[in-house]
Formats: sequence, structure tokens, C-alpha cells
Amino acid sequence: MKVVCRFTFPKDTTRELIEAAVASAIFNAECVFGKPRVRVSGAAYYLAEDSPQCVIDVSTEVGEHIAQVFTGIMINTLGEEKFQVRRLEGAVSPVAEKSRS
Repeated sequence: MKVVCRFTFPKDTTRELIEAAVASAIFNAECVFGKPRVRVSGAAYYLAEDSPQCVIDVSTEVGEHIAQVFTGIMINTLGEEKFQVRRLEGAVSPVAEKSRS
């Protein structure tokens, strides 16, 4: 079963900030698990084009690690109350379900 975490950020959060945090989280996973395992695990994420949202596939141990590190980076950067995280299970389209406030 596909499991993802959807992150929703304030409107003024830049795509570059989100991309840099995801890249750092993936690099961290490569340091912990090794590049081959990260690649083979199918670690995946999606960045929305038109809104400050990010979806990370957490169906594997590697994906879960990436999401946890990403969450820590964003807490450190923005603060705990400045973004939302929702865990979604099942057939999930990155753009199909909008987060509710």
C-alpha cells in the first residue's frame, strides 16, 4: 500500500527552500543507508508547481527516514507551527487531495 506524507507550507515559502530541504534529507539518507539502497528503494517525492506543497513517499524505511529528516529541517527553518504534515494511505495522487486547515 502506498503511504505518503503531504507537507503544506505558508504561501510565502519558496520552492527553492523546499527543494533544498528535500535534497538535504535525501543526502542524509544516502549517508545512513548508502546511495544504492536509496536508489533501489524508490525514494520519491513531488513538489507542487503552483503552491508550497511537497509529498514524500514513506512506503519504505528509506522514505520514512527522508520524511523525518525533512520534517526536522523544516521545523528548524520555519518553526513547528508554520507548516502542516498529513499522512495519507492508499491510492494517492499528489494533486488530488488538498490539505484542509
